[in-house]
Amino acid sequence: MLEHNLREILSPFMKNIHAAHADLTPREIQIMNLIKTGKNNRKIAAMLNTSFKTVETHRNHIRKKLNLVNSRINLRSCLLSMS
Repeated sequence: MLEHNLREILSPFMKNIHAAHADLTPREIQIMNLIKTGKNNRKIAAMLNTSFKTVETHRNHIRKKLNLVNSRINLRSCLLSMS
């Protein structure tokens, strides 16, 4: 039910991302959306009431799932180019 509700409120960009990368968790999708809007890890951590390190971990998992590991491509730039 949570996943269904999340899909209903996602922007078209996030729906496309989720369809293309079904292995992304709802939290990773949420963090991707915040990264896309220009939020840094500290702001994201404060907004989600979690630690900076947790956000870094999610960010690394996102990069891995989007095949951006060992790439010099900026995650935000990549997300913006996908919209």
